[in-house]
Amino acid sequence: IGEVNDAVRVAKRIQDELQAPFNVEGHEVFTSTSIGIAVSSADYDRPEDLLRDADTAMFRAKALGKASYVVFDTAMHARAVSLLKLETELRRAVQREEFRVHYQPIVELETGKIVGFEALVRWQHPDGELLLPKDFLTVAEETGLIIAIDRQVVRDVCKQLRSWNAQFRRSVPLTVSVNVSGVQFLRPDM
Repeated sequence: IGEVNDAVRVAKRIQDELQAPFNVEGHEVFTSTSIGIAVSSADYDRPEDLLRDADTAMFRAKALGKASYVVFDTAMHARAVSLLKLETELRRAVQREEFRVHYQPIVELETGKIVGFEALVRWQHPDGELLLPKDFLTVAEETGLIIAIDRQVVRDVCKQLRSWNAQFRRSVPLTVSVNVSGVQFLRPDM
């Protein structure tokens, strides 16, 4: 392989060949491939680094859908390292219960009275920054950490709601709406 386009041509040829069905015990079986390409250069000192980068590109190809290929670039490595760091920080955040619930009031328009709240989760990062779900939710769902985060949020909401309803006696108790990850609905203990 002289240049990256040589590797791309080989990847395309492999994908074209694998599009034809295979006969497995009288059944037609179709398959597709996701291919990650990393081309050796002077930047690589160890073969395992080249394999790591090809693997990173392959996972990116899988994320794009079936039968695709991706050529590794250094931004992929930086993103992978960043995601690993975020996952590690999220694991610590779950252990330390760094998630905070903020409450957005739900107001009855006719009377102007608060009838409930919506619970909004935020991550109080140790560096002082308050992170929004868009900054961590995808990784939390991919790693399964969302289960523990949702449990903490629901527990905190229940405590707060019990306190409000005891403090502010009303004919109709306050309610709190809580968003729960779709991942939860796949669990039998939901």
